[in-house]
Amino acid sequence: FFVFCVQSMDLAGTMRAAFIALAFSCSVDAFGIAPSILAQNGGKTCGLSATRYDTVSQPNMRRPDAFQDARQYNGFQPDARRYDGFQPSTRRQTIIAGNWKLNPSSASEAINLLKLLASNFMNHRTPQSAMDNEPEVVVFPPFPYLELALNELRGTGIKVGAQNIGLEMEGPFTGEVAPSMISSLGCDYVMLGHSERRLLYDESDVEINRKVLISLREPNLNVILCVGETLEEYENKLLSSIVDMQLKAALNGVYPGDLRRIVIAYEPVWAIGTGKVATPDQAQAAHLAVRQSLSELYGPEAAQDIRIQYGGSVKADNVDAL
Repeated sequence: FFVFCVQSMDLAGTMRAAFIALAFSCSVDAFGIAPSILAQNGGKTCGLSATRYDTVSQPNMRRPDAFQDARQYNGFQPDARRYDGFQPSTRRQTIIAGNWKLNPSSASEAINLLKLLASNFMNHRTPQSAMDNEPEVVVFPPFPYLELALNELRGTGIKVGAQNIGLEMEGPFTGEVAPSMISSLGCDYVMLGHSERRLLYDESDVEINRKVLISLREPNLNVILCVGETLEEYENKLLSSIVDMQLKAALNGVYPGDLRRIVIAYEPVWAIGTGKVATPDQAQAAHLAVRQSLSELYGPEAAQDIRIQYGGSVKADNVDAL
């Protein structure tokens, strides 16, 4: 399924489109049909995602060899819990996730946007839609607005996530945020490994893996894990290798029983904020590469059950083609 990022559009018109568009659908990838979703944040970037459903077969009950032990990784020992193996769901639920990045510039603007979001979302719902499997909807405001978002969106069904966490659980780490903190607020998600964190703040695969592991120690916290290649890597036909390397590093030590709490977001670096966008064929090839890597790690049944997103310079004029 896909993440849709829309830029520089009228706020009210785009918010209306965001929820009207839930009724529409775009083209098929190998694993589902994605509804066309648009959203925007005050003239600034806001990403959204969507997928649909597939049935899966009975699981391969083996644990991948790489995860037989709870191995120590960069000084962190994963929870020693053991699982019987991967248990598949019958279908992949649609998910729509919007990343606000460093927007808006004030709390009052954030409240106005949240009120508009809540109002449009509630007005979109119908008795029939309540009977159907509705999409999971998540927004990722900046840290100072998390509690505002939780309060304003209470009762709407829209979930709230954090855009990042720190590397530690507690202690003398000024300026850091622990997963337990955002979980205790009521956040359902944390976004990890975004390309802007990798490129602008030099986050390594080792650090991202540590963040994934400590996030999964919070029983009610889910992870959106971002992967993707640069333009140079893409032009050198390294997409599959880069995505494979990022996934295997980030998921090191993650047990099959926790896979359902992870969403993979494929976001090519060359398409984020550049105006360039992957074609449907390019997005499809990337999704296949992601599932192939997941299949090697956890088996084909588990790989098919994991939700995958696409994102990068998606706009009103290309969303339907994707």
